[in-house]
This record gives sequence, structure tokens and C-alpha cells, in this order.
Amino acid sequence: MEKNIFLKSIKLLEDTFDKKISKTKINIYWSRLKEYDNNKCKKAILQCIDQSEYFPTIATIKKIIDGGQEDEAELAWIELKNKIIEVGYYRSVKFEKYPAIGLVVESLGGWEYLCNMKISDETWVKKEFIKLYPILKKQEKYPEYLPGYCEIENNKKNPNIWMENITRAKEQYLESIKKGGIK
Repeated sequence: MEKNIFLKSIKLLEDTFDKKISKTKINIYWSRLKEYDNNKCKKAILQCIDQSEYFPTIATIKKIIDGGQEDEAELAWIELKNKIIEVGYYRSVKFEKYPAIGLVVESLGGWEYLCNMKISDETWVKKEFIKLYPILKKQEKYPEYLPGYCEIENNKKNPNIWMENITRAKEQYLESIKKGGIK
């Protein structure tokens, strides 16, 4: 969170609840809330204004924000389920809207495992997914995509096939330039 937005939010709380808090207390609030996104923190503070009778504690504000993270984890789970249905484990998959899904999927056993999970395992897998998503999302370094079965098998047969094709295409291109260009 940006400090100027944070200070405006604290001022809004002070004015709303008619309570002035000390600089020390403001610094404590800042140290505990600065890691959060500007919009999420502002929404949480506005929700405190709408629903609280007293100046909110740090814990109250964090519960509201983190509840939002659980909601995001639920939406990410829905996205994962849709990708499992749409793509299946044969094809590679990319999670553009919720890129942290890839990291969570890897930690739960991989793309093929989740695509082939038994219905009886789904409740447990979902519970673990919801628990892991906010934690792994904080890493901010996610796999670009998850390879599907076909890509994995093709790479097993000839892991250098992509490089060979690129090298061959480059050689053909350079040879055609020497001969007068591409016709």
C-alpha cells in the first residue's frame, strides 16, 4: 500500500469514529498493513466504516482483506475446474487471469494428476487448493504454463526437437538469402 493512501485512510477513520490515534499507533498500523494492495485496503477500511461502531483494529482490517483473498482462491478454483474441462491433460495450459494457479497445481501433484483426480478426492484437493493459493500467490513467480501430456511425451522422444527445427529454419533462411532471397 502506498503511504499517502494509507494516511488518508487513517484520517478518514479518525474523522468517522471521532478518535485521534497517536503517531506510534499509526506507525504500527502502517507496519502491519503496508504489504496489502491499495484497493483492497481502501475497500476494507470503507467496509469498517459501514459495519463497525468503533475504530477498527488491525486484526479487523486484515480479516476483511484476507477474506477477499479466500474469495479469490475460490474464483481461481473455478478457473482451474473450467480449464480441466476445456483443455484436459493432453494439452498444455496457461492461467492468464490467475497465474498463481500453475504454482498451486504443481504443488498438488501436477496438471495430469489434477485432470485425472477422482471425484472422491475433489473435496480434499479443493480444500488444499484454497489453503495454498493465497500463500503461493505471494511468491509472485509462477510457471508461464503447465505442459500437457502431448508436449511432455514429445519432449521425452526428442528433447532437442524444438532447437533442431529452429536451427534448420535459420540455416534454410540464410541459404535462401545467399541465393538471392526468398521467392
